Amino acid sequence: MTNWFGTLKRNRLLKLLSLLLAIALWFAVSGEERTETSLNMTLDMVNLDHNLVVTSEVPPAIQVRVVGSRSMVNNLSQSRLTQTLDLGGYKSGRHTFSLGPNSFSLPRGVQVVRIQPNPITLTLAAAITRTLPIKPVLENNPAEGYELVSANTRPAQVTVKGPAPELAELKFIPTLPIDLSFLKEPTVIATDLDFKNLHLALKAPVPILADIQIGPQTLTRTFSGIPVWTGPQEARVSPAQVTLTLKGPWPLVQGLTAEDLKARVDTRNLAPGRHRLTVSVDLPDGVSLLRARPATVTVTLARPS
Repeated sequence: MTNWFGTLKRNRLLKLLSLLLAIALWFAVSGEERTETSLNMTLDMVNLDHNLVVTSEVPPAIQVRVVGSRSMVNNLSQSRLTQTLDLGGYKSGRHTFSLGPNSFSLPRGVQVVRIQPNPITLTLAAAITRTLPIKPVLENNPAEGYELVSANTRPAQVTVKGPAPELAELKFIPTLPIDLSFLKEPTVIATDLDFKNLHLALKAPVPILADIQIGPQTLTRTFSGIPVWTGPQEARVSPAQVTLTLKGPWPLVQGLTAEDLKARVDTRNLAPGRHRLTVSVDLPDGVSLLRARPATVTVTLARPS
């Protein structure tokens, strides 16, 4: 007893100061204005058997309504909060998880007044894996004058995991829609798989790339009134103009004008008189002559005077 009183008497000033600070802190916290707010907590499911999948809708977050001192509540509101749901030991079937105030790790003095949704009901089902091809889903057309040549994905197939009834009937996995609007050249586009309302997941996550091959459409155009030139000898041509029908890549043929075209006949080494000659045309690489009307013209070379 004497030793206890002796210990109490030592450092009396320091102990008294500590007591006063503790009392002041208690009054400060208890006297602080209290406030109420909702906290969004991400639901993190752990320890799920690898042979099972969740087939019911999982809430993206839990909304927890709390009351507490303004400073504590503000700190919680600015934090990234997660609520863990331990699925270890659960079998396939429907399971209900009830949440109470003691389910959350919150600072002392913060009171839980409402939890939504609550309870949480999950359905677990046996899972299988299948390897399926990927089918790119395309929408809209390339730019005017261009067309889709081919569309493939890298990888061409993936292994997915999901409930047996959902996977049994699937023949492929579609991608999210890929917009082809205004494409004019081959393009590689990053995309993703569209699992729609299925409860599927990649067994091994990989980036999905769509290899889109775009090329110019073939365009056919007809040009009338194209004059026929002679050379190297000058001659009279009948008819003096022809109509040309050309075929080639859309950008090249679309950009041509009548002034760009030169129809000619070769009068080299011809004797004076009348001759029937085939019309030829100088054309850009990739553009071909489908037909000339007429295909031949009459050329008259004058006799020397």
